[in-house]
Amino acid sequence: MALLILSLFSLHMIEATDASFSKHIAQLADISAPALAVSMATADYDTMAMIATAIQKTPEVDKVEIVDRSGMVDLLMQDTSLPIGTPNAMASLSRPIYDGIGNGVQEVGKLNLYFSRPASISTAMWLIIVTGVVASFFLGWASWRFIGTLKSRAGSSGDTGGEDGASQSDPEEIREADTRPPSDGDDHRLFGHLFESETEMACLISAAGKFVDVSKGWLRKSGYGREDVTGADIGTFLTAPDRDVIGKRLSDLHEQGQPQKGMLRFRHADGSTSDTWFAATAVSAPDGKAFALAVIQDISDLTVEAADTDTAEFADHLTGLVNRIGFEKRLADLIADAQPGCQLACLLVDIDRFKSINDHHGHRASEELLRALVKRWRPSLQKALLSARLGSDEFALVLSGPDARKNAETIAEALCEAARTPFVIGSATMSITVSIGIAHFPENAADSQEFIHFATIASSSCKSEGGNGIRTFEPEMLASRKKRTESEDDIRRGIEESLFEPHFQSVTHLASGNIVGFEALMRLNHPEKGLIPPAEFIAIAEESDRIDLAGRQLFSKALSGLRALGQRHGDEHLHIAINLSPVELTPEKIAFIASELEVYGVDPAQLTVEITEAVFLEDSDRITECLQQLRHIGCKIALDDFGTGYSSLAYLTRFQVDIIKIDQSFIKGLTHPDPAIATRSRRLIEGIAAIATNMDCLMIAEGVEEEEQARHLRTIGVQYAQGFLFSTPLPLSEAMALV
Repeated sequence: MALLILSLFSLHMIEATDASFSKHIAQLADISAPALAVSMATADYDTMAMIATAIQKTPEVDKVEIVDRSGMVDLLMQDTSLPIGTPNAMASLSRPIYDGIGNGVQEVGKLNLYFSRPASISTAMWLIIVTGVVASFFLGWASWRFIGTLKSRAGSSGDTGGEDGASQSDPEEIREADTRPPSDGDDHRLFGHLFESETEMACLISAAGKFVDVSKGWLRKSGYGREDVTGADIGTFLTAPDRDVIGKRLSDLHEQGQPQKGMLRFRHADGSTSDTWFAATAVSAPDGKAFALAVIQDISDLTVEAADTDTAEFADHLTGLVNRIGFEKRLADLIADAQPGCQLACLLVDIDRFKSINDHHGHRASEELLRALVKRWRPSLQKALLSARLGSDEFALVLSGPDARKNAETIAEALCEAARTPFVIGSATMSITVSIGIAHFPENAADSQEFIHFATIASSSCKSEGGNGIRTFEPEMLASRKKRTESEDDIRRGIEESLFEPHFQSVTHLASGNIVGFEALMRLNHPEKGLIPPAEFIAIAEESDRIDLAGRQLFSKALSGLRALGQRHGDEHLHIAINLSPVELTPEKIAFIASELEVYGVDPAQLTVEITEAVFLEDSDRITECLQQLRHIGCKIALDDFGTGYSSLAYLTRFQVDIIKIDQSFIKGLTHPDPAIATRSRRLIEGIAAIATNMDCLMIAEGVEEEEQARHLRTIGVQYAQGFLFSTPLPLSEAMALV
């Protein structure tokens, strides 16, 4: 009996130990996830690594893994004695990392902890099982052997049973001790690991909004003593505007059960204030008592130091930077307080084609991209006196000092370079570029409004030239800005009055000299200004989201012109080619194309859709699906300007195209005065021809202007050509005369 009781008691103790071990690991994950959410919100990779290191140093944890939403491992910490990877024998526990407030909460990553259960548990379990079996056998034999004696002692055995019962109450008492609700002074023991931290500002808050306890790091950074904090209302340590904010946040946390985060202005013991980012989650004691566990991080280096203001009002909660209101206020203060000789530089950073990314990847993916971008930029942002997110895709930095001009160029180059590396967001790979404008005070601007305005003009000037670069403001840009505004008005009028029309450039079969089709090139036929070439409005139309409407006008008129040209030429199978920009490759545009082909009675096989490498920069499911749908309709796909992009070959392996258009720069090289350049150009075209043949693609040479160039192309084996040698782009009436 004693052996059986001992084995049962030991089994209970081991179960309690295992449960306590598991509970400790779970609590460690529960309290660490909000701290990591804070670091992710502020793109603070260093703090995230510090938190992970602290977790990994806990004796029970062998490996810490932080995974972002896409499934990529963002951070890995593990015992150096362990092999790379996760041993099969290791147990694991995961906790989601949440971002957002209220209904906007979303999972942005996971915290995975790997650990080995204490060896003593598994060893002891085997000993207990053996002991239990032996004890059970002995008890059964003893019961059968002495059953008569036991019956005769039934009365006295009750007393013994009472004693046994008393002895068996010990493990019950232990169980009660394990689950007994802690006193207010002991509540922090539920989260002991975090509260022993010398670096993390963690606090446990009661449902009534009072501090139960705070971490050592909280006391060290705030300057308060523990006696000043315990039992005090949390609002006491915040500036007046934020007291109502925290009250509502804690109420929402307990009522809705959703994690909360945001910015608060915190009061230190010395009377100073600082901007902090907090993340709070609901936790419960074993007795059901509700608490809020909050982790706080000082983000003063990323926000405006503005006295007597409501910091939350001036914060961009997506990136942890300052918003436009806060930026303009702080910049006005800086210029108002500027001393003679003060030098300031303002950088206005605008993401190229961001609206297209937002439209086609979704709002959440765009937000994730912005946060990842700020994370990459953080080393440069820390060098700025002030950094802010002004709008959806606009950022601004202010630098000061005698080297402001030089530093502005250096930081701008670093921002451009950091943006160019592709981002993996979910299942999509996004490649972006930025346009950066720089203005200087007092050289360019007299006040803060002019300062921002001139930097914006410089950025717009860069975008109008194709983006992906840096421009410093010059007075001449004011005239360019005016011209851009006029172009926007012209585009708007062209859409309203149907002024966009195609000009047709013939595509010729090199061997026979016969015209096999045309490329429809967009022109804006302005009533007063005359014919406006595409170089003056295409980029602006794309940026202003008007290219689709202009393109629809062009397409319908091109199909109508194709029918007329075919009838005139006596060939109902002439081909027509149109260009589609990345913005236009949408399911709605594909449906429009299919409908118009049917309306005008044009066989889809007569239509070639030309795309450039810019289409593939997003590498999204939308692009792939739209191209597949065009092929399903029966249209042909041509890859324009082949050979000029760094990854044209890669695109050929991923996307099926029917036609390769050889860029005109190679064609001009065929007749270059320098024999070496001419030889290299010919070899390049021969290489492209070999690729096209192996990929079953036809070839069209662009920009053929001389008969000598045409002769080389025939020799190489290029089938088709277009260029001034055969015809310039012509309005429909003149193209009719050509055929």
